[in-house]
Amino acid sequence: MITAENGRRSCLKRLVSLTAVGAGSLLAFAQNAAAKTDTPTNANRNAKSLEDRILALEAVHDVQEVMSRYFHYHCANLHKQCWEELFAHHAPDVSVEIADWGRWEGPEHVKALYCDFLGGGLGDPKGMMMVHSLDTPCIQVAGDGKTAKGVWFSPGNETAVDNGKAQAFWCWSYMAADFIKEDGAWKIWHYHVYAMFRTPFGKSWTDVEGKKTSLSVAFPKGTEPNKPITFFNEYTPTSIRKLVPAPPKPYETFDASTSY
Repeated sequence: MITAENGRRSCLKRLVSLTAVGAGSLLAFAQNAAAKTDTPTNANRNAKSLEDRILALEAVHDVQEVMSRYFHYHCANLHKQCWEELFAHHAPDVSVEIADWGRWEGPEHVKALYCDFLGGGLGDPKGMMMVHSLDTPCIQVAGDGKTAKGVWFSPGNETAVDNGKAQAFWCWSYMAADFIKEDGAWKIWHYHVYAMFRTPFGKSWTDVEGKKTSLSVAFPKGTEPNKPITFFNEYTPTSIRKLVPAPPKPYETFDASTSY
């Protein structure tokens, strides 16, 4: 007797067989069509093996996973884990740049930011809340498979506590990062937070003309940035938005001039 389950499995097997045949025909057609098209883009794509293309897709997934994990840790105030698990420890130019706070360059400086300041120097965490999400990802993996680049929009909200009183804020930014393979795993190499605006919850971001809206911070000795910022263009009603950070374009090997 053919049960419903056996019938379903039989149907699935036939469907898989038909799909495989169709996929093979489609692949042959695509390869034939591509062979007749001598553009550099198609030539580069055809030169890559199926394995290389799968590895590139896996790299895109892994890079997104690293950034997503970073923000899960960040929103739970687990900044030591960010440094310990997610950043490149062997790259001498590993760096973090945050809004107009400054730029930390070198393993010892980035570690001090995450482990000593963000990981313990922010005071009593009671009442604090940080919710920073990631959307609109644009990720490119180098043709040589050694590095990757990505940019994201990051809408968010925060709760800061001042003299025992909790205050709610909108906090929106762009996030950008370069990634590098270290000990076989993707790690954050250069990380940059581009501030968009930060305003009190009940106040419009258009009511900020002539006022600084990003958070002002005093860093304890030993945790301060060691490099100046490279870019800051916070929103005001008279500011002009720029394509910064620019979404990465396909590239073969890392070019320091495009570093975030």
